[in-house]
Amino acid sequence: MIKVKAFAPASYSNLSVGFDILGLALRNLGDIVELEQREDSAIQIKSIFSEVDLPEEVDKNCCSIVIKKMQEACASEIGCDIIIRKGFKAGSGLGSSSASSVAAAVAYNALLGSPFVKEDLLEFALEGEFLACGARHADNVAPSLFGGLIMVRSYEPLDIISLPVPSELYAVTLFPDVEVKTSESRKLLPKQVDLSVLTKQVANMAGFISALYEEDYDRIADCLVDHVAEPGRKSLIPHFDEMKKAAMDMGALCFGISGSGPTVFSLTDNASVAEDIKGELESIFANSPIQANCFVEKLEESEGAHIIL
Repeated sequence: MIKVKAFAPASYSNLSVGFDILGLALRNLGDIVELEQREDSAIQIKSIFSEVDLPEEVDKNCCSIVIKKMQEACASEIGCDIIIRKGFKAGSGLGSSSASSVAAAVAYNALLGSPFVKEDLLEFALEGEFLACGARHADNVAPSLFGGLIMVRSYEPLDIISLPVPSELYAVTLFPDVEVKTSESRKLLPKQVDLSVLTKQVANMAGFISALYEEDYDRIADCLVDHVAEPGRKSLIPHFDEMKKAAMDMGALCFGISGSGPTVFSLTDNASVAEDIKGELESIFANSPIQANCFVEKLEESEGAHIIL
């Protein structure tokens, strides 16, 4: 029987200044979806490898929903058994449902003989995101699919813009093993934003984008400041202020929250500084009952979803 296996990376969303519109793909962390063609047209979930329980019913799992939508779109009779291998924990703020949905779309497209281009796959992957989150948010789905840094300019019509990633940009990612529910995190967002705060946030967003094209790391540092979501959300993340101070004192360009959290990230233009920040963040949790995973990646090497078998 024909088998295919696809990997889709985790991703940061928001990036401090781009609430719900910016997303950045990682490289090593992500989900794997393996499909085995069946002799009939049925779609079945064979097994799920995950730290938390995920639905195995075909109509409740984002991977099977994505495949079902693709099957219907091209009137395909090709069924498959699905194996899902979660590379990171759901509810991390790193686009868990997005990575699974994207990996499923890329894998099934390969099983079909690749009738769809990546732009088509985005629409299908968003169906999985809608099932998981109740909204067709693309700020994790798009970077997971295309790789790199993505801006969602518009949803109606859907308009995705790829932004450059500076050549010497390193990311330090720390995931503390605590639960942060998106619904609770959203409640901490301000219902209204003062015009002066909005002006600062929009100016920082514009400055950040210009800095990407010019590889101006000083401007990146000046602009990646979150005046809207971070002040309320940081209370849900253990040791946030301590971690931020430590990272910034060591020369980080920025320190922020990925999505709703609890994952935090720090960017730097120096590999050695990135490793030092990693060590400092890990030391903060060394004597804590909370477990934390931390790793460093060079962001220019990130790529989107792809077939690995």
